[in-house]
Amino acid sequence: MIIPNWGYILILIVCLVALDKTLTVLNIHAVEKNFPNVDKLSIEKNPLAKEFFKQYGLMWGTLLYGLFSILTFIVALFLLKWCLSLFHVQNALSISLWVLTIWYGFVISNNLYFLLKFSRIVP
Repeated sequence: MIIPNWGYILILIVCLVALDKTLTVLNIHAVEKNFPNVDKLSIEKNPLAKEFFKQYGLMWGTLLYGLFSILTFIVALFLLKWCLSLFHVQNALSISLWVLTIWYGFVISNNLYFLLKFSRIVP
């Protein structure tokens, strides 16, 4: 059995969440700059994130929701690992980490696309 290096896993999770939250803030700033008549928080489709932004402002809401996202990612990692372990899947932790990393990659790609769209780089 390979013992995971939790430091590397935590660094990966923090980097993914930080990139996602940074792109979200950049999206909000792009909408604020290029579409002044639109409510800047209307682009956020996650109602929980939007509530954090409304309650704590953009900076503190992003930081607090980022911490919440890190905790959610870790819980999802353990739940997926546990589900795979029920079926005696070898390397359940590695598979779980890959699945969640790929899923978060799609989230980051979506944010990047909308940043380019809101910045009027792509139509």
